[in-house]
Amino acid sequence: MTTPGDQDTYAQNAEFWVKIIRQGLDRYRAELTDAAVLDAIGSCDGLAVLDGGCGEGYLSRYLAMRGATVSGIDTSGALIAAAEQECERLSLAVEYQVASLEAIPYPAKHFDVVVCNHVMSDVADPEAALKEIGRVTNSGGKLVLLMLHPCFYTAHAERGDHGDLPVDVYFSTRRIDQKFNVAGIESPTEVHMNFRPLEYYMSLLTDSGYVVTQLREPHPTREQLQHEWWRKNFVKPLFMLVVGERC
Repeated sequence: MTTPGDQDTYAQNAEFWVKIIRQGLDRYRAELTDAAVLDAIGSCDGLAVLDGGCGEGYLSRYLAMRGATVSGIDTSGALIAAAEQECERLSLAVEYQVASLEAIPYPAKHFDVVVCNHVMSDVADPEAALKEIGRVTNSGGKLVLLMLHPCFYTAHAERGDHGDLPVDVYFSTRRIDQKFNVAGIESPTEVHMNFRPLEYYMSLLTDSGYVVTQLREPHPTREQLQHEWWRKNFVKPLFMLVVGERC
């Protein structure tokens, strides 16, 4: 489980993530997962959307530009400050708050869509988080959850440093502590992530009032795999995207 000390890594890595995201250096997001997330959200014009674990706010900005009324929360005050500054610069109206997914500061049935983009493995208590997400989602509302693949992701799997998961390890909570290296730039501090088996996440979704309507595994196209970078850096499934509808 994530400890208070783990949360400090978000502040320590804030400048790293702002640079990586705003310079488009994370090819996994820029060329693969962002498109999958936006496609799963679909038209959001006029909808109330929560960007849970928003980081420096790039997805919030995309959604606001597409006509949504967007709120973003994150546990890192440094990243929230960066998000607010960029929205002010762009004259975009997004409401940001420092808060966790385990204690979302909004009333029940407040949002039409909740999106958690590259967040769930960082959450200290996924059960509490998904119950809170379910609480603040309208009946018939949508949850879009993009995460590192719980069945396949191991430390530095994106670099080919991987192995098989023994069954007893897979069916437990496993922790990965690693620095991220993006485009040759290494994060100052290790990121701490926790993974559980697929059945754990599916059970939490249904227990939180969601019907799973889609499960996707974003992966490179044949055209992308013509490029050496993708062949070298996508050696096994890295991502899972789940769409749920609130009952």
